[in-house]
Amino acid sequence: MRAADLGERRLIQLLTKHLYRNRKVLAGAGEDDAALLSFGGKELVATSDIMFSSTHFPNGMKAEHIGRKIAIANLSDLAAMGAAPLAMLFSFGVPTSFEVAELRRVIRGINGVCSGYDAPFVGGDTKRARELTICGIAIGEVEKERALRRCNAKVGDVVAVTGEIGNAALGLRMMLKGIRKPSKLINAFTNPKARISEGRAIAECAVGTAGMDITDGLLFSAGEIARMSGVCLSLEGSRIPISREAREFARKYNINRNLLLDSGEDYELLVTIRNRRFGEVEERVEAVGGTLIAIGRVVGGKGVLLDERRVNAAGYDSLKPR
Repeated sequence: MRAADLGERRLIQLLTKHLYRNRKVLAGAGEDDAALLSFGGKELVATSDIMFSSTHFPNGMKAEHIGRKIAIANLSDLAAMGAAPLAMLFSFGVPTSFEVAELRRVIRGINGVCSGYDAPFVGGDTKRARELTICGIAIGEVEKERALRRCNAKVGDVVAVTGEIGNAALGLRMMLKGIRKPSKLINAFTNPKARISEGRAIAECAVGTAGMDITDGLLFSAGEIARMSGVCLSLEGSRIPISREAREFARKYNINRNLLLDSGEDYELLVTIRNRRFGEVEERVEAVGGTLIAIGRVVGGKGVLLDERRVNAAGYDSLKPR
C-alpha cells in the first residue's frame, strides 16, 4: 500500500500509534494542533509544519510571501491552542541553483512575521535539497488547563469562527489559473494572519473551550472536534461568513458550497464555547481587534451536520492531488 492510498490522516494515525510518552505529555502527536506539555507553572505548546515549493508555493508567489506563509502556518497552531508564542526555528532545504537574493527575501518574510507576533527566530538548520523546502517549529506557552483542546466540546456549546471562510482557497485557485490582478482572495492566500490575539483572549476567559484552526477546511475541522469530543457539530450555512468576492468567484467557476467550506488554506479558528459564556468571550475577542461569529451548536450524536444534513468532511489531504 502506498502513502497516497492511505491518505494523510490515516498515515498520521499509523505513524503516531504507540509513540513513547511520559507524564509530562498532556496532548501528544495527532491529538491537537500542537503538543501540550506540563512545564513548571504553565504548559508548553510545541508544533512543526513543513512546506515544499512544488506543493505549497504556486508560480508567481513572491519570496516574502513564501516566508510569511510558513511562519504563519506554525503560529496558527499555537493560536488554535490559545498559546502565546515564545520562539520559532526554521530549517531549510535549498537547491544549489537557488538564488541567494531570493532566499534572503524568504528570510525577510519570516522575520517580519516573527517580529509582528513577538516570536523570536532563534535557530534551525540548512541542507541541500532538490526543491525549496522549509520546516518551521513554533514554541509557545499557555496557562494551566486553559489550552483549547479538540476534545473539550460539550453538548449545548456555541460553535463559532474568527473570520471569513474560503477566501484563501479561492485565492490559490486564482493563482493556479494564472490570475494575478490584486484581489482580496489572493491576498488572503499570500498574506495570511495567525489569530494569536483571538486565541489568547478565548483561552484567558473560557475554560473548557474546544479549538482548532481551519487550514484543512471548516467541515473537516468541525469533524475532528466532533470526533475527539464524541459529539456532533451542527452548523447553519446562512451564518457561516463567506465574503462577497468568494461568492462571486465560486458562482463564476461553479464551485459548490461544501467544497468552498472544506478546501482549507484559511487560518481562522473554529471554537466551541459554553453558551452562558459566549457573550463575554465575544466581547473579549472584539476588545483585541478580532471577531467571533456564531455558526451553530454542539448537539448529541456524531459527525457534522450542515443545515441539518450530514456531510462528509474530507478536508484537504496533502498526499492527494488538489
